[in-house]
Amino acid sequence: MLAAVMLAAPAFAKDPSVPQVTKWLGHARHARQRAGDRAAAAAADLAGAKELYAATNAAAGTTPAPAAGVVTPPAGMDQTLAANLLADGMVTVDEVAALQARLTSAQHVLHHWELRSRKLERRLRQLKQIAAWDRQARWKPLIAIASQRYHVSAAGLKHMMTLESNGQRHADSGPYHGLFQFMDREWAMSWNEWRDHSIYDGWSQIQLAAKCISRGMGPSIWPLTYRMSF
Repeated sequence: MLAAVMLAAPAFAKDPSVPQVTKWLGHARHARQRAGDRAAAAAADLAGAKELYAATNAAAGTTPAPAAGVVTPPAGMDQTLAANLLADGMVTVDEVAALQARLTSAQHVLHHWELRSRKLERRLRQLKQIAAWDRQARWKPLIAIASQRYHVSAAGLKHMMTLESNGQRHADSGPYHGLFQFMDREWAMSWNEWRDHSIYDGWSQIQLAAKCISRGMGPSIWPLTYRMSF
């Protein structure tokens, strides 16, 4: 599970929320259903048009085409479309080709929404797994994800966290709080994407610490424990 989460981690820093992804997934599934219906209708219309083409072009044109009223449109295709195709008594190759192009386009749209839905399903599972690790205070897999995202040492990040708080999310030491002992003023800075989260949120602290270290801010924020860990 950890490998799958790490490999699929997004390029952006702040994760969307579970409700956000759930909403996006609902939209994608609805769009996939509509695209599937359109593709099925396009396939039925194409199959029906091919039958009408065969019926109105019997023996490759060597036999007089039957009158339009004699040909019965297949039940599965759109009857208005069938009537339009038979209006001049014969279905042409170009008309069949146009319906083939319509089906191909509908299949491409369906494929897009299938991929989108699967991607969001994976993302939702990953976010739920991350949330579970956070609730359980399982910092090791979360540190592994953050270290990969920000290209910092997971071992160094873990060691510094141990020195700062011994892995206690509610650790306080004067003005310092949380896993990496951020100050309130640091937490409120505009460069902290997680400033709307609690300063005691473990996953948010881990990500911010990794980001700060990747930007060369480690020595100034953790003058002692950074040097001992990296």
